[in-house]
Amino acid sequence: MTEWCPDLSASSAPRYAAIADAIEEDIRTGRLSPGDRLPAQRQLAARLGLDFTTVARGYTEARRRGAISSMVGSGTFVTGPDSVLGGGVATRDAKRLSPPDFSMNLPPEVSDPGLIARMKEGLAALSADLIPLLRYQTIPEKDPDRQAAARWLAGVGLKPDPEDILFAPGAQAALAGILATLCEPGDRIACEAVTYPGIRSICGQLRLELFGLPSDEEGIDPEAFRKACLDGRLKALYLNPTLHNPTTCTLSEQRRRDLATVAQRHGVPILEDDPYGQLSRKQVPSIAALAPDITWYIGSLSKSVGAGLRLAHVLAPDRSAAWQFARSQRTSSVMISPLTTALATRWIEDGTARALLRHIRSESAARQELAARYLKSQKFEADPDGFHIWLALPEGWSRPAFVSQMRNQAVGVVESDAFTIAGKAEETVRLCLGGPHDRAQIDSAFRVISEALASTPDKTSTYF
Repeated sequence: MTEWCPDLSASSAPRYAAIADAIEEDIRTGRLSPGDRLPAQRQLAARLGLDFTTVARGYTEARRRGAISSMVGSGTFVTGPDSVLGGGVATRDAKRLSPPDFSMNLPPEVSDPGLIARMKEGLAALSADLIPLLRYQTIPEKDPDRQAAARWLAGVGLKPDPEDILFAPGAQAALAGILATLCEPGDRIACEAVTYPGIRSICGQLRLELFGLPSDEEGIDPEAFRKACLDGRLKALYLNPTLHNPTTCTLSEQRRRDLATVAQRHGVPILEDDPYGQLSRKQVPSIAALAPDITWYIGSLSKSVGAGLRLAHVLAPDRSAAWQFARSQRTSSVMISPLTTALATRWIEDGTARALLRHIRSESAARQELAARYLKSQKFEADPDGFHIWLALPEGWSRPAFVSQMRNQAVGVVESDAFTIAGKAEETVRLCLGGPHDRAQIDSAFRVISEALASTPDKTSTYF
């Protein structure tokens, strides 16, 4: 069926949508059958007189609808009529099949049946304690959840007393709780000039001033931080020191020591937001290990296990700070979910969490290698242990134009505006390589990205 060519003349839809519509219609009428191989995208583009990116976007839309699937090196195939006719997966709970939120940085999802079975076993084991897990409760100092958290934090070189570990329903809630205990409206928080946008949202809600500091290839300039400390209004320094979101930079040990020295000298706490620390194999000591007396450490499971767990481990600089944080968390959240905590503990204890971490690492490395082949002529920053890329757009491309062109691809694209705290936003975007898509879909998306970047926006328009 590689000779298939749709007639788009009667469709008023955008050309990419018309291609997806034609695939669905031909499945319904029997012209296309499960297992049929569709023409290569470049071949079909030539037949239809369209550009490559339009056809690629049409295939992506058909794949999103469940009508086709792709395999790297093998081609694109009709998957069957189930999703088109309303059967199979398409009839399942729509809330649980909602599209991924690519405004967030998503880790690659699991597809290995053996690992999925392990995850399900851990979840099923909780059913014996289901009723107690639905109660209001607190975590005792000698609780197994704290012991498991301590074992997990050993993965980033930390060796806390389990009794000192605090919990929060995700890193965002932890950061909000910490800042609520440290600051008053109008206080200033320093951060990288290009940083994680979640801290901007928190500071906006708490009416705090977020102050972006200049950086070099190793991170924030310690001298710029020192000068900011002299202002007197600076209440904390926020850092995302490992596999930085979005720039992918990891601070060297010396830079971490230099920043910690300045913070200690001026009595400015450091908020070490470390969701990617478990992924990195660079073995750089955490700031909390180098300067525990002034560091709040926030370790989240969102990037190394799964964002849906909504669980963060927090270490405070001292017992008084820990007590204030615990009080703040109880006021804002009452408690963390016992179900979530029990599942995380189970997966840590039985090795499932480490298996998930290994999967995310290896899949991220494979996707980074794939992306690098397509982006070899472009300027970008990446790390093989991470699953995002910081891409500088070539001359002629603007951020809005690029994001618009790529909105239906299997790669999340976010403009630099979301991350820029100080100065003018550059023509740069973050690409997310994770989420529910497989390598074939990532490969297809980067083929489109490569073609688009080699051209100009007016030549890659997907509307006719």
